Amino acid sequence: MSRTPSEINEEIAIKIAKFKEIFVPYPPHVHLHAQCDLMRKLNRELRGKPQYGLRVLAPTGSGKSTTADSYIAYVEKHTPRTEDYIPVIKIDLERHMTSKKLMVLILQEFGDSFPNYGNELMLKKRVIACFERFRTELLIVDEVQHLNYRSGSKNDVTDTLKGLLDTGVVSIVFLGTEEAEKMFNRNLQLNGRLRPPCDLKPLSAKKAEDQKLFAGFVAHLDKALMDTGVLPELSGLNDAKILASLFEVSGGVVGRVVRLLHVALEAAIRREGCQIDIADLSWAVDAWAVEQGFVKRNPFRDGRFD
Repeated sequence: MSRTPSEINEEIAIKIAKFKEIFVPYPPHVHLHAQCDLMRKLNRELRGKPQYGLRVLAPTGSGKSTTADSYIAYVEKHTPRTEDYIPVIKIDLERHMTSKKLMVLILQEFGDSFPNYGNELMLKKRVIACFERFRTELLIVDEVQHLNYRSGSKNDVTDTLKGLLDTGVVSIVFLGTEEAEKMFNRNLQLNGRLRPPCDLKPLSAKKAEDQKLFAGFVAHLDKALMDTGVLPELSGLNDAKILASLFEVSGGVVGRVVRLLHVALEAAIRREGCQIDIADLSWAVDAWAVEQGFVKRNPFRDGRFD
């Protein structure tokens, strides 16, 4: 009996959701977890004294936000939130941020019932009080490239973030694209508060070590898809020709491989496949990578798989 479109969509939604829960132990992402852990420990030892910040810049699709979310999930699994303890919070910045908006976002994350109530100074005092009350050790600030915008020194959010470090209540991890480097370069005082960068740079096809990292990531991902029951069989994604094509499409950014496979998985499910095949990957490149402007050509259509 053939499946209805609704049944197919339900299966796709369930399996993609399960896919998104997979964390592959990719060394640069594991290193970021370790650096976040160090930041929390530094916060405990330096509580009340100026804190450190950590810069994490990477191209779109590098998996920095997903890695941060997986770190928070790990922390809360081992040290759950309580009424008076929130170990880590994460906020996503918006375009045209102001210091007041920053405080509102933080208060919202703490679950404050009236995050907009008060002037900027009052909001800042309430934010600091929340960090102290909940003994929060780490603030993760995502999309920091939006801080390239400023309408004047009074609205320079980077100074506000530096001020939070100076209060001694919380360590801060700054996540963003390479565009954010301009923001750090213009605020040397903030730069002076940062530990060595933990940027996630694209892998290079010319470096043997990077090729090994990429192949290992793809192999782990392929196995995880089967081990978690998303697919019943391995897809053979570690084939040399497939790896070369995935590297070309992703530009060495592993997060883009994951997003491409989300689309390819949909194609495999629609045809009731047991694995992701070349046709699924080719369709995914056309439907996602080319349409989104990541690549101009489809390496899965160039004849190398004939």
